[in-house]
Amino acid sequence: MFYHVWFKAKWRKWMLLGDVEQLVKATMQEIALQYQIPLLECETMVDHVHLLLEVKDRQQLSEAMHLLKGASARAVLQSFPELRMDAQIDHLWQKRYGAKPVEPAALAHVRHYIRTQKERPEKYAR
Repeated sequence: MFYHVWFKAKWRKWMLLGDVEQLVKATMQEIALQYQIPLLECETMVDHVHLLLEVKDRQQLSEAMHLLKGASARAVLQSFPELRMDAQIDHLWQKRYGAKPVEPAALAHVRHYIRTQKERPEKYAR
């Protein structure tokens, strides 16, 4: 099964920029390879992440998300300890995540949606 998954930074803080963004993406890719999690897409916005995963069921999705969110949070907070103080957070990610099954016929559409996140910044204009 394919799942479009999204999750937010703690308190929706704008932390996923520059080196932090790159580290999150790199860590997600590394963990996916290490644990053989088919990670088809991974894109960040300033305060959340979108993924496209292929897993056999909801249990495997839960396990994959535990690994991906946990490893990326540890990597970021170890590499950028000042984030804890600057953003006033103890954890990088909010506890939950959203996930929606994706039919094979809709894969191309969802992949495009995830890849083009940064082309739709309207709600992030200040």
